Amino acid sequence: MASSNLASTLRRSLLIKVISKPAPSREDVASVIELTASKVVEALQAQSMTFYLVEGNEIAFKQIYYSPTLWAGDPVKEKKFQETAAKLLTLKVPVGKGIVGKVIETGEPVFFRNTESQAPFMQSMAKTTGFEVRSMLTVPLKTTITLGAIQLLNKELAAGTDGEFTEKDLEVLKEVAEYSATLIHRMVDPKFVPNADDTARFVSKLTDLPLITKPEEIEIDDKLIEITGDAVIRREGVFPHKRLSPSSVAVLMTNPLDYAKRESFTTTTDMSIEEVSVVSATLFEAMLKKYFKDAKTTAPGSDDVDIGSVAEVISTAYSEGAGGEIRAEDLESEDSAPIVQLANRIIEDAYISGASDIHIEPMEKDLLVRYRIDGLCQEKLRLPKQVTNSLTTRLKIMCNLDISERRLPQDGRIVFKKYTKKNIDIDLRVATGPMKDGEKVVMRILDKQKSTLPLTALGFSEENLAKYRECIRQPYGMILHCGPTGSGKSMTLYSALGEVNTPDVNIQTAEDPIEYTLAGINQMQMNRQIGLTFARALRCYLRMDPDIILVGEIRDEETAGIAVEAALTGHLLVSTLHTNDAPSTVARIGEMGVEPFNISASLVCVCAQRLLRRVCKNCKVPYEAQGREKQILEKALGWSGQIFKANPQGCPTCNGTGYKGRVGIHELMTNSEELTEGINKEIEVAGLKRIAMKTGMKTLHQDSMLKVKMGLTTIEEALANVPPDLIL
Repeated sequence: MASSNLASTLRRSLLIKVISKPAPSREDVASVIELTASKVVEALQAQSMTFYLVEGNEIAFKQIYYSPTLWAGDPVKEKKFQETAAKLLTLKVPVGKGIVGKVIETGEPVFFRNTESQAPFMQSMAKTTGFEVRSMLTVPLKTTITLGAIQLLNKELAAGTDGEFTEKDLEVLKEVAEYSATLIHRMVDPKFVPNADDTARFVSKLTDLPLITKPEEIEIDDKLIEITGDAVIRREGVFPHKRLSPSSVAVLMTNPLDYAKRESFTTTTDMSIEEVSVVSATLFEAMLKKYFKDAKTTAPGSDDVDIGSVAEVISTAYSEGAGGEIRAEDLESEDSAPIVQLANRIIEDAYISGASDIHIEPMEKDLLVRYRIDGLCQEKLRLPKQVTNSLTTRLKIMCNLDISERRLPQDGRIVFKKYTKKNIDIDLRVATGPMKDGEKVVMRILDKQKSTLPLTALGFSEENLAKYRECIRQPYGMILHCGPTGSGKSMTLYSALGEVNTPDVNIQTAEDPIEYTLAGINQMQMNRQIGLTFARALRCYLRMDPDIILVGEIRDEETAGIAVEAALTGHLLVSTLHTNDAPSTVARIGEMGVEPFNISASLVCVCAQRLLRRVCKNCKVPYEAQGREKQILEKALGWSGQIFKANPQGCPTCNGTGYKGRVGIHELMTNSEELTEGINKEIEVAGLKRIAMKTGMKTLHQDSMLKVKMGLTTIEEALANVPPDLIL
């Protein structure tokens, strides 16, 4: 391999670790050493490589490599080299001793060749190593201090250089040592942070992308920046500065290898990124402050919207006994108390992080703040327990709830645009409830700037998609979606309405809350405080000449009765319920007092769904299903073969998690003569499920296994969300 190929191997790998991982730890040192060693040997075709680190006043051997060409198939020699390597890895030598000690002490590299003047030294080295030494490179691992060294002996004869390294090899090794040293220093010393400008130069060099040090160096389109908005720019870490075509832009980034952010920017703005330039984090922040003067900003990769500093101020105040109990009247103004700023910063930070929900949870000794991102909860902050009442009170004020009522659950809504100067247009659905250690608050983020997805992007199999499209084009009847909170029911319903929304169709919705604003559709927000419920909205709609009615949720007997009545009187009604699968939805409607014959007469289809995490397509690992996994696949699909698992190391696209995005799985139960007969006879749920499967329904488990077969998710993720069917 040519040494220049190192830029696309080791450099990229180390850059991902340095830039994309927020806090690498000491445990990562071994993996970085191993990665560096293997790539150096491969790129420079070295016969021997030793990696050293300074530990106190000693130098420790950390990694040793010997090429198989040294023993040429002789098992006795091979064993001897293995024993030598094992022995050396237990040794430590004093700092300053030998060639390596000199390199570490001076911080300067050493390059020896088998010349006449250096022949005696090479012969001496041969006695120590047990093989002829023709060339040696030793370079320091140096940042602000010298951390160790890398030493290479002999280039492989197959490289065609008579076993000697070149000056170009020395430059490559010095560059590699610089990258490795920066990363290792960051791991062993959390206080070590590379200078922002140096980091930008580092990134620019490794990615071969232009470095921008001043705004004057580029063309800036003010209108493009305004259209994009500071919320999107800060959240994605992508600053668009020039439009290259109607659908493409040139951008600035601190980390151009963060492909997940690039993809998210493109999805959000419908503008593809064609040109990328590198800027430092400080310049990125300065440009945000210049173009969005009213917004307090921070650079991408730091604690966005300065949540950390606000939390620290509050924690310090309470730990010193200065927090006290903040009065309700002190929580009315944005600038009146740090707790007000904290509430805003939490919401802004969660939005920028891509969270769907915010959990404010009082524990026995502290207050925990968690975000749900891609379906999984992640801890963000821990605050003093005394903050609980003040923060809860502030959030209640923002959504007009009763701040004196702490014994009963309450529901509300925050229109966040009223409380922030930033361009963040979101609403939050708020639920509070009394827990053992205080009131918990959960906020669902409803992004008004998001658009619905087409049905083809929701994960429907071809068979289910064809059936579902046929169902939503029926002139009347009832279509129900079921599943737990956060399973994608609302998105599917909105996507379905978007597909049938034409000027000749009157669509009216009753929602709590309105999650997406759809052009050409009449949407009504429920308000139980004044008596505006789903049932009342439905009665109103039946007098307003609708073709299609969407009811956010059927949750009581009155709503269920009116919904069935609407479906039986020439309207197409779509709604949601909370049930585990499609057949049990029939029983749930029956429990609400609807007669079986009315259910069977009105029902068009029931769609149960879940969301599974997508395995990252860039780093997923293929393997052959074996054992229990093979049995599960064969039972569900009658197939087994190559499937994929998540890479535990991840990649920049998935931010090191192994998963990126989510995909829907669906259980679509369409009505039929057999099913109608079963519902009328009040057959139990298991019996209805068997009938539905005989008439073509694929269960949630079967559809999840289909997604595993297609390589969209992993079998672990599928089984964690949907257990195998007992009746298969």
